[in-house]
Amino acid sequence: MNVDYRRREIFLLRFSGWFCLFPASVYLYLYQMTNMIFCLGELVIIVLFAVYLLTTAKSERWTKPQNVMRLSIFALIFVAIVIFIPLYFAYRNCKKLQ
Repeated sequence: MNVDYRRREIFLLRFSGWFCLFPASVYLYLYQMTNMIFCLGELVIIVLFAVYLLTTAKSERWTKPQNVMRLSIFALIFVAIVIFIPLYFAYRNCKKLQ
């Protein structure tokens, strides 16, 4: 069976980008309830991360496992763990491409 790891990796990167809407909506709700600037700052970080991920999903940059791992670590620390999970699977597919 021939598996196209590059297409699967692009799908996982796009899925992670769109899935960023979930933590962003949670932070927006928290900001509306508490009016804490932290929630607004985290919301901006998540939205910028999602836009970056969606616009560069087809880029050749993500064919290197090192770059995907950096993105995953950034998502784990600054965005949310639910975004890290599909990025980890994208990292595994990237390793299989090599």
